[in-house]
Amino acid sequence: MEKKSMLKQVANYGLVTGLILVAYSLFTYIIGQSLNKTLGYLSLVILAICLYLFSKQYRDKVNEGVLTYGQGFTVGLLTGVFAGVLTAFFSVILLTYIDPGLVDKQLELMEQQFLAKGMSEDQVEAAINMSKKWMTPIFLFIGGILSMAFWSALISLITAAVLKKTPSPFSENTTNE
Repeated sequence: MEKKSMLKQVANYGLVTGLILVAYSLFTYIIGQSLNKTLGYLSLVILAICLYLFSKQYRDKVNEGVLTYGQGFTVGLLTGVFAGVLTAFFSVILLTYIDPGLVDKQLELMEQQFLAKGMSEDQVEAAINMSKKWMTPIFLFIGGILSMAFWSALISLITAAVLKKTPSPFSENTTNE
């Protein structure tokens, strides 16, 4: 019963987190800053805030004030995975239908960065060609979900430790069986 309840809750949390991140991505796209690295890192801050708040909400409102480390980690990770599906889907739509030229802009930026690092023209060309192969909709979708899962797991390791709250041994809900 608890698993279904948790899954339903984290799906809702993931939907809200995903919508917030999609709105943020859309905002950065509209203002022409979707390739800005600093603003990209801000999305991780938004993710961390959402994971913290939703893990705390799960502990306090759903789980009667109790949250084991494992539960906290699971809530955060699954929330991030659900959000990752939504944000990855948005990214595929953005890069495939709304602005396919954004991929070319990203590749040009990568090329400039590689040249600035002192890579030869041949090395840069090989790296760009390899990157192009990975910038297909299916790889973007899978990569988006995996990336969100990675960052959510990392953040959840911290939030679970901060929000961990074990039940009191003197609470009325404990039984000696």
